[in-house]
Amino acid sequence: MECYARPFNTLGNYFSADIMAIYRGKWVFCMHKQRNTWEHPSGWIENGETPMEAAKRELFEETGAVNFDIEPLCDYYIDAELNGYHYKGNGQVYFAVIHTLGDLPDYSEMGKIGLFDSLPDNLTYPIIREFFPIALEKKSRAEMFRIGRAFF
Repeated sequence: MECYARPFNTLGNYFSADIMAIYRGKWVFCMHKQRNTWEHPSGWIENGETPMEAAKRELFEETGAVNFDIEPLCDYYIDAELNGYHYKGNGQVYFAVIHTLGDLPDYSEMGKIGLFDSLPDNLTYPIIREFFPIALEKKSRAEMFRIGRAFF
């Protein structure tokens, strides 16, 4: 398996948009209706869609997030066999702070979401470990900003 993170918007030709999201200070993960493992919101970038548009769509479809702030985090390259699929190419990762969670849409592939203090043990896509430290740093800065705003 080959997977590595790179600075945002440096690889190009993206096939996937992935989101590291927090809600009320907890990491948001999804559980697919046909699996018993946790995954971060993510999905294919559809024709005519930008990676950011795909990230926003996937965040709603897989978590029910209806009000959120989202920003670039990093790029990644993958060449690996995961869960019966071979993934090869570039993806973009976004960081989102969810303010309001609604219900999962009826058409969602996800059966439920979970809130975690850290990465869950049983991950569907362990490649997330490659960019989790970057997301963790972003989360710390977001929390410091929120705390700083509370004092002014």
